[in-house]
Amino acid sequence: MDDLQVNRRLTIPGRDLQMETTTGSGPGGQRRNRVRTKVILRFDIAACDSLGAIRLARLQDRLGHRLTAAGVLRVACGRHREQHQNLTEARDRLAALLGAALRVERVRKPTKPTAGSRRARKETKQRHSRRKQDRSWKWT
Repeated sequence: MDDLQVNRRLTIPGRDLQMETTTGSGPGGQRRNRVRTKVILRFDIAACDSLGAIRLARLQDRLGHRLTAAGVLRVACGRHREQHQNLTEARDRLAALLGAALRVERVRKPTKPTAGSRRARKETKQRHSRRKQDRSWKWT
């Protein structure tokens, strides 16, 4: 199997991916009972030596709910009638899943409100207060 390009810095070797085929439940009529077009792609993240400790920990943390007890990530695709199309889509899904899980989120830097926004907030509060005062009954 070909190597899987996840992003610019990470490529999963083809030897770490296992493909299994089964009969799919999608379109195809009675043909689907005979032809194994559904593809199940398995990736053992613990056995992959190209990940490294930090990436492995991040994947286990973010994709822990999708991993099997043995630590294998499983992606299945049976949408198409052809096995090659299902394999291509399964590889794309796996790459997108790994890429999203490995993406480092930026830490939000808290900012202060601008002078204009503070002024606008005060003016809105004053307008609201005046409107309520105008509704009240006044002694003359």
